[in-house]
Amino acid sequence: MNKQQLIEELETTPDFLIPEVYHFLLFLKTKIKTQPLPNPPPTNDNPILNMIEAITAEIPLEAWDQVPQDLAQNLDHYLYGVPKQE
Repeated sequence: MNKQQLIEELETTPDFLIPEVYHFLLFLKTKIKTQPLPNPPPTNDNPILNMIEAITAEIPLEAWDQVPQDLAQNLDHYLYGVPKQE
């Protein structure tokens, strides 16, 4: 994976996802600057997946129980307060 491949993927990404991708990228960059991972993810074909696994491994299991069951469907509700979808 290189920057050009990421750019190509972004060009085919729906416009409504671009802000989420942008904020996720900023989150990852900030996370690495402020809290270097104890064991950097190994270099392979899926480095972003390794990074996500390393970050999520730091989250206590009981915290996952607090994630709303309808988070994917109602993300805009939880982020921006728009009415929930049923």
